[in-house]
Amino acid sequence: MAFDSVAALRDAGILGGTMKPELEEFYGSLTQQETEVLISAKNRLSAVLPDVVAHSADWTTPEATQHGFDAAMLCACGLWSGSGQAQTMEN
Repeated sequence: MAFDSVAALRDAGILGGTMKPELEEFYGSLTQQETEVLISAKNRLSAVLPDVVAHSADWTTPEATQHGFDAAMLCACGLWSGSGQAQTMEN
């Protein structure tokens, strides 16, 4: 019987619900060793940061969106990485 990484990740509580076929294909391509590393990391994080893990299960959208802010507008990732569309001033 072949190792089913998707089933193992679901059993470990890492994957849940439905996902895009591309993601399922990616997770399905993981080796048993790679899958065990992900499961181990999740278990260790749960042990070290139980409060963070407990609250992350309830977090579906950024808190800012609950106050009417567009979360995409609050992210400065593109600014820092240089991938954003920011205009620079030329002298």
